[in-house]
Amino acid sequence: MHRPLAAACCLVLAACRSAPEPGRPTAGGAPLVLRGAVVRASGDALEDAVVVVEGQRIAAMGRARDVPVPPDATALGGPGSFIVAGLVDAHVHFFQSGRLATRPDVLDVTARVPYREERARIAAELDTTFRRYLRAGITGVIDFGGPMWNFEVRERAARSPLAPRVAVAGPLLASVSRPQLALDDPPIVQVTDPAAARAMVRELAARHPDFVKLWWVVPAGAAPEAWTPVARAAVEEAHAAGLRVAVHATELATAKAALRAGADVLVHGVFTGEVDAEFLDLLRARRVPYVTTLTVLQGYRDVLGKRVRLGGPDLELADPASVATVLEDFDAPAGRSGRPIPPEAARNVKRVWDAGGLVVAGSDAGNIGTFHAAGLHRELEALVAAGLSPAQALAAATIQAARLLGRSDLGDVAPGLTADLLVLEADPRASVANLRRITWVVKGGVARRPDEILARTAADVVQMQANAYNARDADAFAATYAEDAVVARAASGEVLARGRAAIRDRYAKLFESSPTSRLRIAERRTEGEAVVLDHEIVTGRAPERPDPWDVGVVRYEVGAGLIRRAELP
Repeated sequence: MHRPLAAACCLVLAACRSAPEPGRPTAGGAPLVLRGAVVRASGDALEDAVVVVEGQRIAAMGRARDVPVPPDATALGGPGSFIVAGLVDAHVHFFQSGRLATRPDVLDVTARVPYREERARIAAELDTTFRRYLRAGITGVIDFGGPMWNFEVRERAARSPLAPRVAVAGPLLASVSRPQLALDDPPIVQVTDPAAARAMVRELAARHPDFVKLWWVVPAGAAPEAWTPVARAAVEEAHAAGLRVAVHATELATAKAALRAGADVLVHGVFTGEVDAEFLDLLRARRVPYVTTLTVLQGYRDVLGKRVRLGGPDLELADPASVATVLEDFDAPAGRSGRPIPPEAARNVKRVWDAGGLVVAGSDAGNIGTFHAAGLHRELEALVAAGLSPAQALAAATIQAARLLGRSDLGDVAPGLTADLLVLEADPRASVANLRRITWVVKGGVARRPDEILARTAADVVQMQANAYNARDADAFAATYAEDAVVARAASGEVLARGRAAIRDRYAKLFESSPTSRLRIAERRTEGEAVVLDHEIVTGRAPERPDPWDVGVVRYEVGAGLIRRAELP
């Protein structure tokens, strides 16, 4: 329990000390005070407010003139700041990376990257992935299915102050097989009879999963109801053990069958078929959460169709090396590349919301083209495009997602709740893009700046620039450069562009004149922590210039997370 505030030991905000040292909690466990406009999960805002955090909890909240502030408090934020609850991504997969090699059952590039090697790299980078989520303001995630390794993921996250709060399901009980993913710890296990389903649920129950996940995929020519006896047996066994059941059922008929079988959560929502009154009645009868994953549809379509359109979240928040892989050349699988996204998928989200359904934001991050940390921010943009307001999208990623996470103490800003909070420099009600403008991330009452959670290396910054080049995004390209950066010739010293605005203009013209050009890094070396040497090759400049252009070695000097000088050969 937090200690009560005593009026006798309170002073005005002006007496609060300055912000804590980088990467450290407030000294001696002193209270924390956040200043700004508080945006609640309801969408209402309290202007000129303070939030007092003591220990891990919010001790008080109100207008600055009304709330006494402890004399030893550390103050953050101020006029122009906005305070919201930490975000929750309600659908991720930690055993996947977003890279081309992460789903060989969809895209087989194992000749270049063996699947075992891909899974080993994912495990080795897990702590960095945790930090990437927290840096992006995502203080909680639900991993809706993976290998038994998922339980280690949950325990590892619980021990780390630089990880989101993690809930997990174990291996998926599936109507179909995916042998390409099996290895020695399969994430998907085909179950064909009720007795086997019950046995598998009992095995999972011993590991205390937060959910049991059913993967109800309907093979071509099969009826959706064919798997109902297996699903019903799994649901009954899980409920007997006190476990919630989440079901992947993306066709309308399959989703209805899942709800009738007792599903507690629908992950993905309905992609195929317009939701109708019967479906909405089934959904509302037991307040079954409808987890959206519009993002993953776009990710697969863009990558497999070789029409990758990276958004701001991908370029700002995702692992730059992972993003680079989806821009590589590969042989697209026949019949799967560039399939159109069912238009009813987005319409169904709005219909469920308008009907009073419990819409929850998820990204399905880890699938090809949907990247960890960036995925949820793209999903929020997709929800707004589907017709939700920014405030409604925020609710789907805070209060409603936190309830699904199983944490009634998270997801809002109110006294007594756990202090998982974000301090923003712009209003999220105006645009969900402002949820990326984070100045402080508070988890469990400890405040850190994003760069203290996960600092970008010089190589990261230069790779972000290369990704923006290949995405032909002049704004994102320029954003990797300092305001006073210089692009020059190494030999002569000739300045080609001075300042971020000039760099943007130069490359915007280049992208317009060479719309099919691609930048490839033939070799990368680093000198210390601030210099990156990239041997660059450009292809696809124009039909009349089909041969690759060997640019040579470009030298980049990086400081404070931005390119300060680029020297071309």
